[in-house]
Amino acid sequence: MSVTGLGSRRQAVRLPVLGILSGLLLIAALVLFALELVRFEESRERLQTDITVAGVPVSGLRLAEAVAAWENIYQQPITLEYLGHPIQLLPASIGFVVKSDQMQAEIRAQTALSNSYWQDFWNYLWRRPTNPISVPLIADYSEARLREVLDDIARRYDQAASSGNFDLNTLSFGAGAAGTRLDVDRAIPIVEEALFRPLNRTAKLPMQNEGAKAADMATLRAAILQYVQSRNFVPNGPDTLASVGVIDLQDGAEMWINGDIAYSSASTVKIPILLNTFAQLNFTPQPDIRWLMASSILCSINESSNFLMQVTGQGANARAKLADGLRQVNETMKQVGARYTFINAPLWVGSSDLWSINDNPPPVPNPNFDARPDRWSRTTPEDMAILLQQLYDCAEYGSGLAAAAPEQFTQNECQQMLELLSGNIIGRMIELGVPPGTRVAHKNGWAPGNQSWNNNDAAIVYTPGGNYILVIYTWERLLPGQQVGNIALWEMMEGISRIVYNYFNPSQPMVNARTPENPLTALDCVMPSSVEKLDFTNIRNGRFDANGYLEPDACYGFPNCGVDKPPPSFVRP
Repeated sequence: MSVTGLGSRRQAVRLPVLGILSGLLLIAALVLFALELVRFEESRERLQTDITVAGVPVSGLRLAEAVAAWENIYQQPITLEYLGHPIQLLPASIGFVVKSDQMQAEIRAQTALSNSYWQDFWNYLWRRPTNPISVPLIADYSEARLREVLDDIARRYDQAASSGNFDLNTLSFGAGAAGTRLDVDRAIPIVEEALFRPLNRTAKLPMQNEGAKAADMATLRAAILQYVQSRNFVPNGPDTLASVGVIDLQDGAEMWINGDIAYSSASTVKIPILLNTFAQLNFTPQPDIRWLMASSILCSINESSNFLMQVTGQGANARAKLADGLRQVNETMKQVGARYTFINAPLWVGSSDLWSINDNPPPVPNPNFDARPDRWSRTTPEDMAILLQQLYDCAEYGSGLAAAAPEQFTQNECQQMLELLSGNIIGRMIELGVPPGTRVAHKNGWAPGNQSWNNNDAAIVYTPGGNYILVIYTWERLLPGQQVGNIALWEMMEGISRIVYNYFNPSQPMVNARTPENPLTALDCVMPSSVEKLDFTNIRNGRFDANGYLEPDACYGFPNCGVDKPPPSFVRP
């Protein structure tokens, strides 16, 4: 029997709260552990550390994803900026290749994952920091292909400075336009730098400014041809021929138009005769020989030239001596390099009884053009330029003729020859194409041929802008009934001379043509009144005073002194 009452209590039932809570926490811990384990398992396939490859952050990416990420960036085109204008360049077009295999190997080497699974998990749980890893870009490209691309850009877009231009109205030259060009050598490393960076893949191409170019020999040649054609003259036709040669005596630059055509020498052969006379004489020329030289060059007297060859020749009689003198001229020309220049008979003195020494003439250098050269005396413009250059170098530097034939020529003798040639004043051809007072050491010549006519002039011209050689030879076929050549060819030669002078003196050109004192022919020659006044160191002595006026006793129109003598105011340049 049980006893109940107010004084009795019922015992309460208690829940295991602490146990339940502990169990729940344990379960949560297990769940979190499982989740972290799953996440850890997944993360082991990704790059954990702070990794930058080729400048591209790849942490947290699977390795394959990382490779795709950096390859995608470096496959994108780079921008070449040409004077502010963009040009897209695909890296693959210049052989640019990212070497991903090598970079992956470098990543593996630096991360070096542990072999302990649980140790790696423990480090993962505690988020232990790791040192950053940076792998540089490993790539390659073809510099040769890049240079080809840049060269192509330069060809397409560069604005090259232009050479000087030619004004046909004034026969003068002006400066060309300035330009810019791509500096390919400097551009290559700049483009390479843009190729090898992930951001700012733009390369500003370096440019180089070019100042306006002065006229060059090609410009001069084109100018002369333009001028000749403007005068309706064909320089390489069946009925007309023209040859022009220019040599810059400062730097040796040359310009030639038909330089190897064989022409009748006419009186330009008197330069070889003068050179040979000095070559054969081993003493200072006596007064009578100097007089022959002067009348040969200044007045173009054929008899004087023949006597000079006779004086140097050897033989039993006058004819034999002259024949030997002719051979000497030819041998001297060969010795100094004028291979196609020769004379096989005395110069014409009004008699048709011409005779030849029967030497075989050299072959015609250019058989494509026939100027019907004289069978007894011929040359080429190139040969005559060679002689003048050898003479100039000898006079100025002691080289040239003095080096080619040191036993035959001295510097002093060459200076005397140039002084003598400088006294040849005709007032036409090359002389008239330069300003008055310009020193022109030259020998001219004109003569009939086989139903044709020759006009020749070969000169050394001394100018403020530089000294130069100018040779001009022309040939024309005569029309039926025509006895002499056209004076228009002289005028054309004078225009060519002015063009060449203006080329060497562009800042002070001779814009206006000079008017010839004698519009139909050349001026008469002037000789001193006596051989005593003939001075090869001052060829004006006894001929012109310091102002260019005729000396009162000068022999105007030698040998007919005083006939049609001009007034005292007559001035020679």
